[in-house]
Amino acid sequence: MKITFPQILISLSSLLLAVVTIVFLTQSPAQFGSESLLFRALVFNFAIVAILVAIYPVNPFSDSGPRIYGIVVCLPAVIPAFIYFLYLLPKQAGEGITAEQLQSQLITDSSSNGIIEVGFRYPIYTPTISVQNREIFTKQANIFFRMTDANGNNALFRGVRSQIFNSGLSVEATVQGMLSNNSGYLFNPLQLPPNHEVSGRVVFIISSLEDGADFTEALGKASQVQFELRDPENGQLLLEFPLNRI
Repeated sequence: MKITFPQILISLSSLLLAVVTIVFLTQSPAQFGSESLLFRALVFNFAIVAILVAIYPVNPFSDSGPRIYGIVVCLPAVIPAFIYFLYLLPKQAGEGITAEQLQSQLITDSSSNGIIEVGFRYPIYTPTISVQNREIFTKQANIFFRMTDANGNNALFRGVRSQIFNSGLSVEATVQGMLSNNSGYLFNPLQLPPNHEVSGRVVFIISSLEDGADFTEALGKASQVQFELRDPENGQLLLEFPLNRI
């Protein structure tokens, strides 16, 4: 089969569409995971068909013409995605969220036990956590840090938010502005794609204490220390898991 200039243009355009779609699938798992299962199957198949169209001029089946190529090559290629997204994925999916703390480290000084010294009045705690959404749709969760002392008194701290409106020059807004350009940090609400592990440092401003030494001492004396994941809409507790006293 002789390859013509229009076919080259169509192949290059199809290849570009396939690359753009694949980049979307790999770089935006939270957005992709929030769509319906049928939409996900269609997007995945769009990339497959675009690749098959791109290689049409050099495919042996192209000699039979576009119609036969579509029936013999393209049609069978899109069936597995529908089977996976509409049948297998719902059966394989689990329930709920799992999470654990991985590390408790500093941004600037590894000896500060997860506290960043940035000139603010309050210590800022930045533990590393890992969260996995076992369900088939993207979930959102706000993370909190709770300390309970020997008298049963609770101190609850919300993780720094990704968007802070009408905050002025608050500590939270300043810290968020400093750290938001670093991909290693997670901010509320956490975006949890389906069957995908999300890990990074969460940021807590310990507003009830004066410095890092007080915070380290409070951690040592606390009878219970834990993280909590809550629904951003209604505050419902989704998961709680303990702090590792590293």
